[in-house]
Amino acid sequence: MNEGTLLSRLRPGNLRVWLSCLALLAAFSLPRAMAGTEMKQSDMKEITPPSCCSEKDWTIELGTGVSWSNVRSGQPNQAYTVIPVSLTASLRLDDDSLDHFLGGVLRGHSEFFFRGDYEQIVHGPENHYEGIMVGPRYNFVQPGWKLIPYVEGGVGIGFADSNPMQGGLGQDFNFTFEAGAGAKYNICDDFYVRLGVEYQHVSNAGLSEPEFPNHPIDELGPKLSFGYSF
Repeated sequence: MNEGTLLSRLRPGNLRVWLSCLALLAAFSLPRAMAGTEMKQSDMKEITPPSCCSEKDWTIELGTGVSWSNVRSGQPNQAYTVIPVSLTASLRLDDDSLDHFLGGVLRGHSEFFFRGDYEQIVHGPENHYEGIMVGPRYNFVQPGWKLIPYVEGGVGIGFADSNPMQGGLGQDFNFTFEAGAGAKYNICDDFYVRLGVEYQHVSNAGLSEPEFPNHPIDELGPKLSFGYSF
C-alpha cells in the first residue's frame, strides 16, 4: 500500500467512521469488564471465614462446680469443701478489636457481669454462704473459632452463718473478690457452655477483730456453666 492510498483512507469522513467503531467496541466491552470485577469481589467475600462468636449483647448462664479452701493451712483456719451455684448475667461492652496488635492474638471484646452466688459448705465450720458479685471479663475471639478463651475478675459482698469459735469466718457479713480463667464453647448462635477455674477470697477485712479473729476462706476449683445469648 503506497502513501497516497493510506492518506486517502484517513480522510475526515473515514476517520469519523473509525472513531465510531471504536466507541461502540468500548461500550460493549466496559460492562463485561465491570461484571468480572464484581464477581471477583463477591468470590473474595465468600471465602472470608465467618466469626463464630455471637454478636448478641446479653448472656445469662447457670453454673456449678466444686472448690477447696485452706486444705493445708490447718488450725486455726479450717479445711473447706464448697459446692457453689451461681446465676450470671453479662453485658457485652464493645466490638472485637486489637486485630493487628501482637499479631491479633489479643483480638476480642469485653463484658461486664453481674452474679448471684449460693455456696453450700459441705465440709467446714459454716453451712452456707450467699453473695453478689460484679466485674469485667475479656474474651479472646478469633474468626471462625467456636472456642473462646476468657479471663475475668470480680468483687462483691455476702453473708454466711459464721462460726468463729470453730476457726471459721469472724462474722456473718463479708467481702469477696475472685479471679478466673477458662474457655466458652458456642454450641450454636443461642447456646454455649463454659468451663473454667476460679479462685475466690471471702473475709470481713478485720471488722470482727479484736472480738473475733478474721479467718478468711480462700477457695479454688473448677466450674461448669450453661448459658443463653440474647
